[in-house]
Amino acid sequence: MIEVRELRLVKAIDDHGSLVRAARVLGIAQPALTRALARLEARLSGKLFERSRRGVIATDLGRAIVAEGSDILERLEKLDRHLAEARGTQTHDLDVIAGAYMAETLCLTAAARMLAAFPNTRLQLVSANWTEVAAAILDREAPIGLMDIRGFVADPGLAVEKLRPQPAIFVARAGHPLAKQKSVSFADIMAQPLAFIGRAPREVQAPQIAAREEARRLGQLHPAFPALVHESPTVTLRLLPQCDAVAGVSVTMAMEALRHGDIVALPWQRAPWASIHPGIITLRNRALGPAEQGFLEFIRTADQQAAEEALAWCAAQGVPSECG
Repeated sequence: MIEVRELRLVKAIDDHGSLVRAARVLGIAQPALTRALARLEARLSGKLFERSRRGVIATDLGRAIVAEGSDILERLEKLDRHLAEARGTQTHDLDVIAGAYMAETLCLTAAARMLAAFPNTRLQLVSANWTEVAAAILDREAPIGLMDIRGFVADPGLAVEKLRPQPAIFVARAGHPLAKQKSVSFADIMAQPLAFIGRAPREVQAPQIAAREEARRLGQLHPAFPALVHESPTVTLRLLPQCDAVAGVSVTMAMEALRHGDIVALPWQRAPWASIHPGIITLRNRALGPAEQGFLEFIRTADQQAAEEALAWCAAQGVPSECG
């Protein structure tokens, strides 16, 4: 017998034609979704999807399950709505997808305020690589997205709202060899084991490559680059006190750990490109409801507060705060 959660899994894969997108919509990791699909196929003794260059395509068995399962899921959703209305607790779902730097700063602040201001809204915040956000909005996986828009060429169907640039710094554990120096070059930083996201904006990649080449000429290069790839900067910050890795993060993101002394900012004279340029992505002709509009207002407020805190920190440290 197929369980309801398995019907939802199969339908999500069929709807989006991609295991990656289905996992994101379901709010689970892709490896977990792949394992669940494999278990279901083994139990049914047949493949539900065939892989292709363009994604996944349902087999006859998969199409049969989707055809029958869609009706079951629709009835269950209708029943849930009726039960919620009977209890007076009708909820509204709001999905937001964001690049990790925005998801773990501005979006978390806005989400905390949403809980009190919109108690009947169920918010799902999906953290993704920033390169996936625009496609998710175009595919209507979420009405609101946040990403680094530096160099981004928007699709005509998208509306883009610029937020304030966030200065970025490089941080490491207290007592790190670089932290003991009066100043360090970018080549010094890139010679260290770097913890970073899977894909950086092009404006960041070029200085990284040049600094790595300089460090190689000096014979000081850590061989693996990046030494650790993780899409969550918050997780990376928790890693740093335990090793000699360095990481680039926004001042806003590092603020709490800096105050607690868990990490320190490396004595590097910031370059204009060392910044994050957040922006809000929405469908151009799609009307947003009260909850969506409320979330956007909370994002704008969080953005202003984050900018003020970052400017104050940069001024106190005597480092440039302008972002190129």
